[in-house]
Amino acid sequence: MIKNNLANIIFVISSFLVIFFIHPILSIILGILFATFFKDKAKVISKKIGSYPLQIGIVFLGLTIGLDTLTPVIKDYLIWVSIFVIFSFLICFSIGRLVGLDSKLNLLLSSGSAICGATAMALVSPLIKAKPQTLLISLAIIFTLNTIAIILFPIIGSYLGMSSYEFGAFSALAIHDTASVIGSALQFDRNSVEVATALKVMRTLWLIPLIIILNYQFNTNKIKNAFPLFIVFFIFAIYISNAINFSYETILYLNILSKTFIAYGIFTIGLQSSNLDLSLIKAKPLITAISVWFIVIPVAYFVAIS
Repeated sequence: MIKNNLANIIFVISSFLVIFFIHPILSIILGILFATFFKDKAKVISKKIGSYPLQIGIVFLGLTIGLDTLTPVIKDYLIWVSIFVIFSFLICFSIGRLVGLDSKLNLLLSSGSAICGATAMALVSPLIKAKPQTLLISLAIIFTLNTIAIILFPIIGSYLGMSSYEFGAFSALAIHDTASVIGSALQFDRNSVEVATALKVMRTLWLIPLIIILNYQFNTNKIKNAFPLFIVFFIFAIYISNAINFSYETILYLNILSKTFIAYGIFTIGLQSSNLDLSLIKAKPLITAISVWFIVIPVAYFVAIS
């Protein structure tokens, strides 16, 4: 009882700090620390809240994006994103085959690395009939790499003197999860977030052909609900933003709401570490994921600055 009350108090304090400071690194660290000391409580909260705060934040962000920002991004990177997704998937799958990785674990890692991290793997897992432990292994690896990305990528971007536009593209291509992409961009600067989100949505749309192919290959017939609806709402929000043409004050308010929900979403992603057992991580899948990352990061950088 005392421990539960203490967990509630610390959760409220942590939530206040996340909302007050709106700092991605602080958010992920507080989430992981809470999950470490109050694992059961973190599991309950994570199950109830899920990734809804992040999704809401992304939709609010869509209400602030004008076509003058979106059009150049699509024009400059649409083809590159498509090439990059296919390249990342094939590289990851090939390395997995080379090291003798289990075929279903290889598919999960390849999907997560190429498209959108945990979201892709969670959707692909039932389609290919992967075991729960196989999914947990892939989630643990991607979660670890994403946590590192939120902390290190803004430092790398600053060191390399990247512009907001370049860093937005770089993070969207090189980082797996949507939350980590946006968190990294938010940590770098506010202007890179719009570019990063737009490109990440382009990557996420590749879930559609992937799901269709895997559904056909494995004959699962589970395709109906296998797409994150917040992507649809995000695109619709962009349409509303440009149809209504919000005032500067309204956009400023929406930006604050967006950053607040995104920061809290990153905090809840940290809470999800309570569901992962890092001891499950074995050498072969870890080698595969890290090898792909070391190939993808420099490629993403050169695409971003080209």
